[in-house]
Formats: sequence, structure tokens, C-alpha cells
Amino acid sequence: MWFDLAEEDFEHMHIMAKSKRLRGTVIFAQQSVEKILKAYIAEFTSTIPPKTHFIEKLVQVTGLDLNEINNPSVESLSTAYSWARYADIAQVHFKKFDDIKPLLVMAETVYLWVKTKLIKL
Repeated sequence: MWFDLAEEDFEHMHIMAKSKRLRGTVIFAQQSVEKILKAYIAEFTSTIPPKTHFIEKLVQVTGLDLNEINNPSVESLSTAYSWARYADIAQVHFKKFDDIKPLLVMAETVYLWVKTKLIKL
């Protein structure tokens, strides 16, 4: 279940990015990473994925070592998700595509890294 939802959100992230919908891109970037981490938790730990949107907390639960992918600042993705939920705040932080591009790259990196670990099953 979590894996399929993550795949769908990853696809939506790219659709939003292509159409330059900045808020939507950020929301789906965060959601795709959140859900792929929850898929990992459901598959490899004996716990139910926590009900949280904080990527850094989910990474902690997985036990994965972000140093394998140069330790990206996943906290910034969690923060950006909060900002994107409010149009007035989003307008301040996401004025052009270059403002969100680092988040998009990070989300893709983390997502694909976790997905690779899941596919190795």
C-alpha cells in the first residue's frame, strides 16, 4: 500500500514540476519521500509507520544511514512541506522554480535510494 502511494506521489511531483506548480511540487516531493519511508518501515521493522510528516523522524525509525547519500538535510523538506501548505507563506519562499529545485533534487535522491533498498527484497 505505502509503496504504491509513494510511486503515485513521485509521479505527481514530476507532473507539478513540469508545469511549474511550485507548491504542488513541494507537497508531492515531501509526500513521496514520506510514503517511501513508511513503505520501508512497514516492510523492514516490526512497527507500524508513525503518523507524522517529519521526514527526519521517519528516517530515524527506518535506521537507514543518510550518509550513504551524502547526508541530505531532510529537515528542509519537512519545513518546506509546512510552508507549502499555506499559500501566503509559500509565496514568500517559493517565488521561482530555482527556489524549490534543491528540494526536488533531494526528494528524488532520497526516494530513489530508499526505493532501491525496497526492490532488493
